[in-house]
Amino acid sequence: MQLSAIIEKEKQRGNLFECRIARLYREGMFLRAYNWSAWLFVKQTPDLKISNRQTKSSEDTVTMIGFPPQSIEKFAPEGAQVATNTDGSVDVVFPSSIIPDDADPQALAAEYDEWKSSLPIAESRATKKERIAESNTESAPQQAEKLTLTSIMQRIIAYPIESKSPMESMLFLSEIRRQLSALI
Repeated sequence: MQLSAIIEKEKQRGNLFECRIARLYREGMFLRAYNWSAWLFVKQTPDLKISNRQTKSSEDTVTMIGFPPQSIEKFAPEGAQVATNTDGSVDVVFPSSIIPDDADPQALAAEYDEWKSSLPIAESRATKKERIAESNTESAPQQAEKLTLTSIMQRIIAYPIESKSPMESMLFLSEIRRQLSALI
């Protein structure tokens, strides 16, 4: 299913039953929840990693979480009804212990909007790649002047890999390999 269709489906929360449904979509090895569905899971498990990105097609943002399918029991609340659909997506109906029977859908929508607007917007992958490439080309002349095995090792030790994306780490490794090739 395309992201625009998922976002439209996530907006359809007119009654209390629809407000309790979290939809998970299979994407590769993960199940992903977007916008309202992501919020429902984060209400239950606040330590889930949240991604909030600008969409290409509009000024709106898309918020998402993801986890492997075998972890659904870990993240679905106790008493939730879990149903797998024919397209591989999964619907999780949250129990009244999470969304009470007397909850007002409009109040829930206001709570969701407040949560979503409080999330920082992550830099898009394209922008991040451009920024990394730009910083690599700017620093290349400086690095060529003081290129030593010790300086390369210091860069490796100082690199904060745990806070970098896989793409940033791959670009860093590629740059280190290039520098080592030039040195050897």
